[in-house]
Amino acid sequence: MNIMWIGYGKMGEPMARRVSDAGHTLLVVDASMARRNLAREQGFSVSEPEHADAAAADLIVTSLPNDAAARLVLTGDVDLLARARPGTVLIETSTISVGASSAIAKACGEREVGYVRAPVSGSIAAAGDGTLTSFISGPAQARAQARTLVECYASTVMEIGDAEQARVMKLAINLMVTTIVASLGEAYVLCVKGGIAPGAALDAIGASAIGSPHLRFKAAALAQRDFTAAFTVAQMRKDLQLILDGARAYGSPVFLGAVVDQIMAAAEASGHGEEDYLACVKVIEDMAATAA
Repeated sequence: MNIMWIGYGKMGEPMARRVSDAGHTLLVVDASMARRNLAREQGFSVSEPEHADAAAADLIVTSLPNDAAARLVLTGDVDLLARARPGTVLIETSTISVGASSAIAKACGEREVGYVRAPVSGSIAAAGDGTLTSFISGPAQARAQARTLVECYASTVMEIGDAEQARVMKLAINLMVTTIVASLGEAYVLCVKGGIAPGAALDAIGASAIGSPHLRFKAAALAQRDFTAAFTVAQMRKDLQLILDGARAYGSPVFLGAVVDQIMAAAEASGHGEEDYLACVKVIEDMAATAA
């Protein structure tokens, strides 16, 4: 199939390569010259968003950083959906709000474009290995058309509704992810203050009943004091705002999420915004006067 791939960032790049390796033809579209040059070096045809030929695509896939970028490219000044053929399917993989997604859905309906909400959960490494989890929702026919392509980069694909359910699911998962990492920071500092060696504390946490794969991965990074960003504090703050706004709209309480948002805000204000969101532990350490 001919695929227009919009967004060649940290997650978009390995996902796009998986799709290409499966035999599909990709046109990579990105506003960044550096990312377009990288895609060109890797053998892809590239285009700026303003000049991309959406009419040539069987499927359009977007991997974008936020609501504003998704709206700009799909329905705003760039308005790629206006150039898509009726019957094209849009697979939107970004973490965006239900409100922004609903606006995109409306535009797709007006232009007879099938719309599949398909946010992904997992790391950059998982994207490269094809082991992401994707939650997909949208009209049944569009989901059926999208699934084969989604399976190029996701080993687990969960169909959970015909509208915005995938958006809500991704926000719920990210709520749990950020809460777990913040609690890791608090538990770790408590152990160190209580006289337990840092390595022993993290080994015990990882071996305990709470030791999920994600927690063990973050505990290993903390043991090495490796705060290289897979997902930054600033990005997690963006997701937490989506979570809190969504919870408010649905009338759903999010006590822990609100507290974690303040921890991440403190981390960003302390200069850790571009570090991995695991860097929230530094704020907890500072408050406890614990040396790294």
